Amino acid sequence: MDDRSGIIQLDQVRNKKLEERKRRTERIFFNELMGVYGVSKTETLIPIELVDVSEAGLGFQIRHKEEISWPVDLTNQRIRLYFSPESFMEVVVDVRNSRPVIEHGIRMIRFGAEVQGEQRAYKAWAQFVGFLRAYSDVSQRDTGNTGVSNF
Repeated sequence: MDDRSGIIQLDQVRNKKLEERKRRTERIFFNELMGVYGVSKTETLIPIELVDVSEAGLGFQIRHKEEISWPVDLTNQRIRLYFSPESFMEVVVDVRNSRPVIEHGIRMIRFGAEVQGEQRAYKAWAQFVGFLRAYSDVSQRDTGNTGVSNF
């Protein structure tokens, strides 16, 4: 809305709705179709939740636990995206910021990280982000109105 004239900027409203849909679609994809883990120095997998992705970086969060202090370093943090139990894509990120948040009554720590562009997996990462963007533009919610035929 333009403060001076009371005119609603339709482009801004539309862009906000598209961004909200993109984030909802990404969250469903991350939480229900993929496993995402940080890799500690001892090669232990730490479950993380992706919040947002772009070609340049990603946002993720972990549960706040006193006994787990990951990531320890801010650079060269390995994150694995599992597309099946046996296969994953690993990206290396540099953490740029962090802050505590509470989500659904649970203490979390949210991080913003930059994906290192010179790594081997970067091209696949960029295409994955592009796929998510395209998918969120065309995805539809299944309302169960269509039956399944076994011929």
